[in-house]
Amino acid sequence: MTSAEPLVYYPAYCFHLSPTINKWCPLRAIDIHGLEHRPGFEADNVFFSLNHPIRWVRIVGVVVAIDEYYGRRIYTVDDSTGECIECSLEIPKQTDSGRQNDVDNETTTATAAATPNAQSKIDVGMVIEVKGSTKIFRDQKQIKVQKLQRIRATSQEVEFWNKIRDFRNDVVSRPWVLEKKEVRRCKKQYMADVDAEEKKRKKRKGNGYDVDVRHPIRQSSTKSEDTRNKPTKQEPLTKARARDSYAHGGYDALGL
Repeated sequence: MTSAEPLVYYPAYCFHLSPTINKWCPLRAIDIHGLEHRPGFEADNVFFSLNHPIRWVRIVGVVVAIDEYYGRRIYTVDDSTGECIECSLEIPKQTDSGRQNDVDNETTTATAAATPNAQSKIDVGMVIEVKGSTKIFRDQKQIKVQKLQRIRATSQEVEFWNKIRDFRNDVVSRPWVLEKKEVRRCKKQYMADVDAEEKKRKKRKGNGYDVDVRHPIRQSSTKSEDTRNKPTKQEPLTKARARDSYAHGGYDALGL
């Protein structure tokens, strides 16, 4: 692909071939604000650098502000690139009786890895590393925190900046290109998955099961495969798995 050719944005059923979709992409805050949001991917919080689909990001910077809200904490991080980025961390909500109900327990599980403990409480002026998904809140990009930790050595910062440089040079500095035969193969598999889901839906409906037509759920052939493909409580899938195949095992691939 030459620089004069327009970018090709591949369908979601090709995303599993992308070098970025299931990777913690080391970016600068200014890079995250520059990511493009395209129609059709709003529910998935997928953004694009050139035509690379990006969902998971990581940054390192100084905490310049902390704001507390009901159910969430906002860390404003400055990485000296001319832009700050807000990082939103969900925190458990206490019930009126002072104990967690089932929903709160799920929230606690989802945020336990990100919530700093009493011994390493994050405060203004500390350097931190944030990993999470990118989202838009009030027309501004934020990071929904999945993991947060303090950086205590300058060497760690330097190492991260080297990762940013390598990622830019090796991956996002050039468009993502697929051969036409690869796209056709992905589409063929996608259509086969859709047909299989439709047959299962009709079969279940004929047997008297209550089926949500809008969100069919793929039934795996083995118990172990079903467990592996089940979405985590941290980030439930919002669309049919046949369409969102790139999100399968996302947390496993990311090391969470």
